[in-house]
Amino acid sequence: MRFGRLATAVACVVALAFAVSANAATPPANFGLVSYGGDTWTNYDLTATNMQSVDWPVDLIFWGNASISKITSKIGWIWSGSTLYEQVNDGAGPVWVGSGGRKNTICTDTHYRLYADADGHLTTTPATLLGNYVIGTAHLDRNECFGPATFGFNEQAEATVAARARAAWGTSAVVEDAQFLPDGTPTFALLHNQVSYQEGNHYFDNDGYPTLIHVP
Repeated sequence: MRFGRLATAVACVVALAFAVSANAATPPANFGLVSYGGDTWTNYDLTATNMQSVDWPVDLIFWGNASISKITSKIGWIWSGSTLYEQVNDGAGPVWVGSGGRKNTICTDTHYRLYADADGHLTTTPATLLGNYVIGTAHLDRNECFGPATFGFNEQAEATVAARARAAWGTSAVVEDAQFLPDGTPTFALLHNQVSYQEGNHYFDNDGYPTLIHVP
């Protein structure tokens, strides 16, 4: 019986996730490309491979010796979600990459997505700036299984990911709402994605300062 209820909940999550992915937000005025260390990437992720279907702001940067597989394994969350997209360019030309991300549970959860190119990470030039790094977004899914569902609340989600990262890599590895990258670059001007508004059941709330997480 428990398996039947779980299967029903999972099926509901999948159906809702695909429905949500079809409803992109109106592009905010500050949507654009971040250029740093020879790389470029969009400062929000998108629900489709175009420059209009904007969704969540980039608010996570894993750096040092990071890769998508290493981060996912260490954080340890198992539930996935619908695929969103980022355009990234690690110096070889722009490519669209997709991510279903990971959730810490189902129905009401914290959901992060990670983005990098085919080798699982981005690399700055010179590499000493961020090393191998991965960008990410974080948001909350509330009442996703049985409704009425709401999504967003990015700052709360970012804080939950930061807490899990501290447990995984140690307190000194995590800087929440970082004002500067390790080389002194101001993050607010670089990411340019501070946002606070509601559109339908999406609540966008990002202060423009990302959480930096050092991955050894």
